Amino acid sequence: MLEKARFGDRLRVVTLVAPEVLNVTLPFLSVQPLVENAVRHGLESRAGDGTITLTAKDAGHECVITIEDDGAGVDPEIVRAALSGSNPSASVGLANVDERMRTVYGNAYGIVVETAPGHGTKVTLRVPKFSPAVDPTT
Repeated sequence: MLEKARFGDRLRVVTLVAPEVLNVTLPFLSVQPLVENAVRHGLESRAGDGTITLTAKDAGHECVITIEDDGAGVDPEIVRAALSGSNPSASVGLANVDERMRTVYGNAYGIVVETAPGHGTKVTLRVPKFSPAVDPTT
């Protein structure tokens, strides 16, 4: 909502959440930095309007969450460097969320980033629908 207030009609936000995943608890600050990255790196420097789509789907024992923008995109090597820690200035938000997901759920639950220059970016998180590892109060 903050980004929508800042960009007004220039930013379109689409939210699609399956009712089956409404009660899924996520680690603190898992989605917000990804949406902020989509705006800042995908749409802010681009002329014209842009769309961010946030989707949460039921996938058996998991919830699959995607944050997708139709913005500038980025070289996948820059993303790899950010996630590996070899270029921490590339995207602190991506690296932090990836580390948080892996710490809470295990290495099988890191983020997946699909991107290419000029083609937007899609970040996917998978989380167990029921996990005692997540305390919603922290």
